[in-house]
Amino acid sequence: MLVAIMTVHRDFGFFMNWTGTQKGEGFEFHLLVVAMVAFLMIRGAGAFSVDRVLSAPVRAESSLAH
Repeated sequence: MLVAIMTVHRDFGFFMNWTGTQKGEGFEFHLLVVAMVAFLMIRGAGAFSVDRVLSAPVRAESSLAH
């Protein structure tokens, strides 16, 4: 996403093309995606995430075996 911002979308400015008057899109959405990924990498998915729900039976079985 950073490469897309620097090579393609930088020329069209920050904001997305909501009105359809530009040739391309700005890098607003791409920067949002980079921020979301950074947050998930630093903080994790959390207690209400799908991966925690799916791995709950596995954790329960492994704790009973020890």
